[in-house]
Amino acid sequence: MVFRRIFHPQVTIFFRNYCDKKQFQYFNRNGDTGSSRTLTSNLLPKDDRIFNAIGATEELLSYIGLAREHAQEVEHEYADKLKRIQTIVIDLSTAISRSHDISKKLIPKNYTKELEDWIHEYSKELPPPEQYIIPGGGVASASLHVARSICRRTERTVVPLVREGRLHDEALIYLNRLGDFLFVVSRMAAKLDKRTESIYIPKPDEKVQAQ
Repeated sequence: MVFRRIFHPQVTIFFRNYCDKKQFQYFNRNGDTGSSRTLTSNLLPKDDRIFNAIGATEELLSYIGLAREHAQEVEHEYADKLKRIQTIVIDLSTAISRSHDISKKLIPKNYTKELEDWIHEYSKELPPPEQYIIPGGGVASASLHVARSICRRTERTVVPLVREGRLHDEALIYLNRLGDFLFVVSRMAAKLDKRTESIYIPKPDEKVQAQ
């Protein structure tokens, strides 16, 4: 009698349906041999340049997410822009995975135009950049500097794919402009946090590689 009172018929149905559902698997053994498949079902070794580029975009995506969290903690308004960028980086990763497909997905030019508009917007609020800004200026700013350096590395992994015609050149253009944006917004973050930028001053006869 007690058993019947505890397990109402509707509760019994719930548990039966729950147990009947196939449990989601967080892993499989398909990649245990060092190979994986792209979205076009091409089986490639995991150290193929395609997966190197995909991995770079995933790292970029993750670090922009970390920079966004730092921005949200101090209520910086550009946090929403970083989330928008993350969605486009996912599109870029998808395009890379489909690079064996003749009808490969394109990265629209308006994505790059959007970045350029934001760069112009923030540049009006900042002093002209010095020759070399030492990354820092607070946690929010420093995290964006790291994201920028990861973006540049991602750009380098994409160059061969564009050169070989496996990826549309707009993907490369977007990453190049994204690196510029992350540099500008890192400076904006330092300004919003009222932090002073540290400047590297080279010797008179020295030249410093541009950031």
